This record gives sequence, structure tokens and C-alpha cells, in this order.
Amino acid sequence: MGSFHFLFLLPIFFSLFVHCSPSPIIQAAIDKGTHAYYNCTRNSTSVTYNAYRSNIKTLLDLLSSKSSNNARYYNATVVSDNTVDTVYGLFLCSRYLDPKICQSCVIEAAKLISSLCTTAKEAIVWYTVCYVRYSDNNFFSTVEKTPEISFMNDKDYVGQVGRFNNILWDMLNNLRIEAANASAKLADKSANLTENQKLYGSVWCLPYLSAENCSWCLSDAIAEVPTSCCRGKSGGSIFYPSCGLRFELYPFHKTHGDISWVPSPPTSPRPLAPPGNGKQKTLTIFEIVVPIVVSLVLLVLGCCFFLYRKERTNQHDILKESFGNESTTLESLQFDFAKIEAATNRFAAENRIGKGGFGEVYKGILSDGQEIAVKRLTRSSVQGAVEFKNEVQVIAKLQHRNLVRLLGFCLEDEEKILIYEYVPNKSLDYFLFDPQKRKLLSWSQRQNIIKGIARGILYLHEDSRLKIIHRDLKPSNVLLDSNMNPKISDFGMARIVSIDQIEESTCTIVGTYGYISPEYAMHGYFSVKSDVYSFGIMVLEIISGKRKGCSSELERVDDIRRYAWIKWAEQTPLELLDPNMEGSYSQEEVIKYIHIGLLCVQENPDDRPTMATIAFYLNSPSINLPSPLEPPYFKRSGIEENMVSNNALDSNSISDSINGLSVTKFFPR
Repeated sequence: MGSFHFLFLLPIFFSLFVHCSPSPIIQAAIDKGTHAYYNCTRNSTSVTYNAYRSNIKTLLDLLSSKSSNNARYYNATVVSDNTVDTVYGLFLCSRYLDPKICQSCVIEAAKLISSLCTTAKEAIVWYTVCYVRYSDNNFFSTVEKTPEISFMNDKDYVGQVGRFNNILWDMLNNLRIEAANASAKLADKSANLTENQKLYGSVWCLPYLSAENCSWCLSDAIAEVPTSCCRGKSGGSIFYPSCGLRFELYPFHKTHGDISWVPSPPTSPRPLAPPGNGKQKTLTIFEIVVPIVVSLVLLVLGCCFFLYRKERTNQHDILKESFGNESTTLESLQFDFAKIEAATNRFAAENRIGKGGFGEVYKGILSDGQEIAVKRLTRSSVQGAVEFKNEVQVIAKLQHRNLVRLLGFCLEDEEKILIYEYVPNKSLDYFLFDPQKRKLLSWSQRQNIIKGIARGILYLHEDSRLKIIHRDLKPSNVLLDSNMNPKISDFGMARIVSIDQIEESTCTIVGTYGYISPEYAMHGYFSVKSDVYSFGIMVLEIISGKRKGCSSELERVDDIRRYAWIKWAEQTPLELLDPNMEGSYSQEEVIKYIHIGLLCVQENPDDRPTMATIAFYLNSPSINLPSPLEPPYFKRSGIEENMVSNNALDSNSISDSINGLSVTKFFPR
């Protein structure tokens, strides 16, 4: 739909427009403080509009009559001889709503939209317990996010804000998956915050949406929770025409007369205190002092407003220059540099947790208690500036439990800073390639890490609204949260491709030697199968605890693919298993995971499975897998040696990458 400007209707305002009085049921809801929102758009003055208007009336009458059949949702189309007069419409009621209240609400909403939108081509009205919509465009199979309504609870959450945000994030994403796969396209649940406190959440999509479109719509809604809607609040709501969500500290979703897409009304303003009996000042002093005070206040406010507008204009210009047309969308993610300085104690050395070729990483704590990771790019890094822009544009549009969350960024003067959720257990390589720390990774944890990485890559390739190829998957770019769940990070080299695009080529090879697929390293061709190859290398490393690469160190092997294939061909695949791993394991599962890893690193991209197939393999207890082909054995060529040596990084970073793209080295704490 077009651009919407919401009008807030108080009950007394309704009486000026609605010709028929609301039913007692709806009137009772209004008396409790119900709000309604409506919009009429694309108004027509054409004489031919009368035929379309007649079809609207027919549609609204049809929706009103169908609401008496105990239906929670109904969509209809009214078609006439002239197809330009076709009108599409629907109604939707709350999940737990009494059918009689649903019927009354739909009837009243139909009356309201008919009386207010007398010349509109499309219109929508939200009541507390239902909404009704019509349009001349067939919107039944599309995801629409405008008009958008968002509300936040007046109260801040009191407690561990960081933990609250993590629980909320996981709950909403779990609800998104559940609703997308449910026939009714809705889900609600609760999660324990403390022993005596629960968090309640509810999400919904219009039932006609596909699972993919429902997931896409809710992903975008969830992404707004920590940014433009409800950061640090104890409750909030975000609603699009196609989907919506709400969370509170009480079970709102099972309360009759309430609904997930319209909030409770704000508290009424406090009444003015009665006049006191203090001593009255003389009129002369009052006339002299008050104008002076008012003038000074207005002068100060004017100066502050001028400086604020100037700063905002400068920031907007910087955003526009850096991100073009996306600057408006990204503006809500921008942090003030002063706020980041305060969170990191002016980037104190004791808060530094990592260092790489593009800059340093610091731990910080925001004023609301939320822990963050701050990546401050080196001012002189040209490649870092390219990575910064790419990462903001890519990861800001992604939301998944196995992808690290970008909370925002700072772009002031020469400062380029990325702000992520804080992931306490550092990166996978910190554990995997240390003989002692590796003992902490049991087989069940290694399984969970492999499955989590697979889910994250599958989301990038198929389940997100964009099709994204990461191009730099490796253990140092997989972070581990407090429960050792993996989160893919560093999207500086990621590439967005069209949904139907199979392969793309480039003259500039980026990534890390050993994890780059053969067709990409030698010919510059990359695709989703390039990420599959990198995933396969990581699977073999996670199982064996051995690095890829050329070295005489005992912890490295000349070629992890070749090493794994030799053990496989000799029918001794369990010899690949990390000898330092403690705890029990299933031999059949280990062999299956080695099998999947070998399938991923086959030379021909067409022979490698897709991430959807890999996820199916990983989650199927017993399945016959195709036989893997022997991977080619590549010696590191002189060209590759030169590619690395010519782009070596400084002594504080790991020179293990191509084109100066480095591994971020995390410091133990």
C-alpha cells in the first residue's frame, strides 16, 4: 500500500463520523480505552469510481455476513464485468476472541471504513479486537509492511536487561519459526525470566502467506524490536498488514477483549492539583520577571534546536554519502560516538577483547546494562571501510539465532564502528585449536555447533528475504554464546545475489586460504556451493580438532580433505576423531558427520549437496547418503603463496588470508 498517515480516534471522535452506534460489546471495549486506527489512500475523483464504490459496499457486506460463521479470518474478491473495478478484502480477529465479539467488531469496522473512506481506492481500519481491509490490488499473496504500527510499554524492564533481551530474542525467533510452519500462521508462548516472572509473546501472519513469506515478514518485525520500537522496555508491539508481534510481562494473548496488534491505551494524564493558599506575588514583579525568564528559555531552546538540527543534518549527509538510498532505513541503527565511548570507558585497554587487520574489538556495557561488542575500524584502513559499508548493509537485514546480531553502528567524522551483541565465549577456533580447551567440547556440543552453523547458512541461502553468500566461513568467524551455541559473524565479504542466480564471478578473490572452494580460488566463480565447501572444511576440523593448512605442527595437517579421505578410504574413519575429546559418542553419528563433510568438499560444485539437503541429512537419524568422490589434492601454488605474502598483515594480526582479509584474534580473559 502507499504511504500511510495514521489518525488516532478517541471514542468521542468516532461519534462525528459513524452514523450507527456501536454495539454494546464494542462500546464496552471503547469505554475501557480502546483505540482504533484507520487510513484511506489513493483517493479518486473519477466518475467511474461509483462502480468501484458499489463493489466495496458488496465486499464489506459479505465480510460482515461471513463474520457470523464463527470465522476468525476470511478473505473475498468482488469481480464485475470491468476488471478495473475488482476489489479485494479481508477481516481478521484475535485468536482467543469470542466469536460474537469478532462478529460485532467486523460489522462496526466495516461501517467505520465505509463512512470514513468514501473516495479511497484502498483502506484499512484496526480495532482493538479485529481489523478490516480492502484494496483494488490483489494483496493476498504478497508481504506488506505498511502501514506499520508500533508501540512500547511505558515501563523499562527492571532486572538484567542483557539476559532479558536474549530471552526475548530467542522466544520471538522460535515463535517466528512455529508460526511460519503452522496452518493458522500464529503462535504464542511464554519463557521464564526468573523463578517468579515470565515473559509472554505472540506472533501472527495472515493465513494465506507461505511459510517463507511469513518468516520473512516476522523477521523484519523482530528486527525492529531492539531498534525503532521497544529497546529496554518491558513490553511492546509491532504490526504490519501481513504480520505482527507483541510481548509483555503478563499473559495478554489469552485475555478476551485484547489482541496482539493493538496495545492497551496509555495512562491518562494526572489531574492538576487544586490551587493552594500561598502568598500572592505583586503584579509588578510578575510582569517583569516572567517575560525575561520566558525569553531566556526560548533563546536557549532555539540555540539547542539549531545545534541539534545542524548535527542531525550532518549525520544524515554522512549516511547519505555512505549508504545512498538506504540511509533512511539505516538511520535508526546509528549510535552516538559519545555513547560508545561511555560504554567502553573510552576504549580502555582492559576492555579490549580482540584485534584484527581492520581494527580492534572492545567489550562495552550500555547505560541500560546491555553488554555489547564494539568493533572499531582503523581510520587508515581503506579495505576496512569497504567491509564496514558492506556489513552494515547486509547484516542489518538479517535476523537469526545462529547469526550474530548487529545492534547498530557509529559513523562520525573518521570513526567507523560496528556494534554487535556480546557473545561471551569468543570464537570457535579459540576452543577448537587449543589442545586443552578442546577437551571442553564434547561430541554433543560439536554436533550442536555443526547443526547451528548449518541452520545459519541455510537461512542466508534460502530462508532470509535476501539470498546471501557469506564467502568467508571459517572457525574464527563463528562465535559461541554462553550456551556454546554458534553464531556466524563477519559479513564484510558477503555478497547479495538474486534469488534465481546460480553462480557469479569476480576478478577479486576474497576469503581465507584452505576454506575457499577450488572453482572460486582458481577461476573466480562463487555460488552457494562455495559456502557449502567452506562448511565441509569446518565439519572435518570440528570432528578432528586439526587445522587445515601446510605446517609441520602436530595440530595441523597438510590438507584436511586429503587426510579425511585417506581415513575414509582405509575404512578407519574413526581415526579422524579428535583424541582429546572427552565423553561418550555414537560411532555411527561420527561416521555420518564425516561422510557429510566429505560430500561438501567434493571438487565439482554440482556434486556438493545444498544446505537444505545437508540440514535434512543432519537431522535424519538414519538415512542412506550418496558416496563421496575423492577430493583433489592441491599443493599450495606459487601464485597462492604470492597472493598471501603480498597482502600480509601487520605483526598483530594473523596473516592467513587472501587480499588482506584477516582473522580477528581474540584475547583470552
